[in-house]
Amino acid sequence: MRSILTDMCFPRCCGVCGKVLVPQEDVLCLPCLHDLPRTYQWLVPDNPLAGTFKGRIPFDRASSFLFFREASPYRKLLHLFKYGGELRIGLYMGSLFGKELVRTWGLSAAPIIIPVPMSSFKRKKRGYNQAEWLAAGIAMAAGWPLDTSAVDRIRERTSQTVYDREKRRENIKNAFVARSVPYSEVLLVDDVVTTGATMESCALAILDRNPAIRLSLASLAYVE
Repeated sequence: MRSILTDMCFPRCCGVCGKVLVPQEDVLCLPCLHDLPRTYQWLVPDNPLAGTFKGRIPFDRASSFLFFREASPYRKLLHLFKYGGELRIGLYMGSLFGKELVRTWGLSAAPIIIPVPMSSFKRKKRGYNQAEWLAAGIAMAAGWPLDTSAVDRIRERTSQTVYDREKRRENIKNAFVARSVPYSEVLLVDDVVTTGATMESCALAILDRNPAIRLSLASLAYVE
């Protein structure tokens, strides 16, 4: 646990505005925390993330925590987490999200949380899978179990960022293989959803191996 002396010598700064944090703050200062671009999709079943997957895969619920906007100062926060190795941001944001999900979703049984895996090449290059850290934050806050080995990515494909919606779906098709999970509920977690092609492919692999489970979907950010 950080001491006051440590914070004085090595001050922690807000991930958005750069303001030095006081001991009661973590990752974000209170004003930036207050202004988080929350989607509140967890309160509305018929929301944009759910619409992304409607008719594509069978699922129970879907929600993103934040809106991703190019001009938003919060883009820096997501970039630090995804590319800058600031893993505490993932745990922190996942914890905030998990508290909302466990409070409002009222699932009949605790779901097993499964993060979308990344390719071995990308993981080796980056050193971590950001979806796992987000999922860990959700698990800690909600008290739900976490399984990082339920799905493997078996095909190395070109980065999704270079393709449009349909080509992304083709590029990621059959890229995952899942194991049987001894749970009736599964919460599939990813960091950012743009077209949903990666999450769709991963979800199909899980459903193919576990046809009786109820699947829900969650992401840190949804690209408007």
